[in-house]
Amino acid sequence: MLITTSRKPSQRTRTFCRGLERVLKARCVNRGKMSLRDIFLKVKEMGMDGLMVISEQDGNPNGMNVYLEGELFASLKLTVDLTLPKSRINKDEIRIRCEIDKLKDFIPRVFRIPLEESGEDLEGNLLWIRTRKQKSAPVMEFFDINGQPTGPRIYLQGWKLTGEENDSS
Repeated sequence: MLITTSRKPSQRTRTFCRGLERVLKARCVNRGKMSLRDIFLKVKEMGMDGLMVISEQDGNPNGMNVYLEGELFASLKLTVDLTLPKSRINKDEIRIRCEIDKLKDFIPRVFRIPLEESGEDLEGNLLWIRTRKQKSAPVMEFFDINGQPTGPRIYLQGWKLTGEENDSS
């Protein structure tokens, strides 16, 4: 997966992209003046099959468009918390624990991380998706091998899969 931003991203958006690169099997590339077509060529040149474009509003990351095989697959509306410590995750051993049924089918495809098998007792190297206690919007948190949160923390405000009606909660 290749991660990039909209043009002229803020420092906060660039930090979020680097945070995703740290926890996902992905590469982050500064977009600069490249068009979306140029970015797709870069994806192909690097031998990757997916593209994640992070958008922003008022200097804060607020969206993620995910393209698989050159086609828009999903759009996520989000807010992020970048204040967590930045420990390391073993990207080869990370699994998703998803407590939101509506997200179980497509989130593993978006992040290229397998869903944990039922009965697996994973404590670390984990992307845990659950409902926050205060609100019903899902939160996505990454945990290292010791079970410590690593950041970034992503709050899903809504999502839409291409070709389907609005799927957000």
